[in-house]
Amino acid sequence: MYNTVLVPIDLAEKGYTDKVIENALHLLKPDGNLILLTAVAGYQMPIVGSHFKPGTFDKAVKQVHKKLIDFVSDELPIDAETCTIKVIEGKPAETILSVAKDSKVDVIVMASHKQSRVGHMMVGSIANKVLGLANIPVMVIKG
Repeated sequence: MYNTVLVPIDLAEKGYTDKVIENALHLLKPDGNLILLTAVAGYQMPIVGSHFKPGTFDKAVKQVHKKLIDFVSDELPIDAETCTIKVIEGKPAETILSVAKDSKVDVIVMASHKQSRVGHMMVGSIANKVLGLANIPVMVIKG
């Protein structure tokens, strides 16, 4: 059993999440810390950010944070109050690894979306990148 478990949540792919959470809860100690993470695409880069009004990004992060809390409360067998919810700007794989390191996570439990072999070779999956770069155990739940 693990003290701290990180579960990346893709709000666009809700169907995978309940199975992932179920497995994460089996790995988590009763008094452990479950961290739910959603990465927000970075549009604070100058070339992208210049197209938005000031404060737009902060508003977007708050909206995603609320959506994540609502998703946890409405769709998952856990209480949003009992876990740590993080919404962070960045590329998904790098953000997952960064949060895992900063939060001293013991294990990452995440979904792997179905991909064709060609799609996997050309783009690669987030789960594959995390698996290849993580210094801690990673459990991948096939969707």
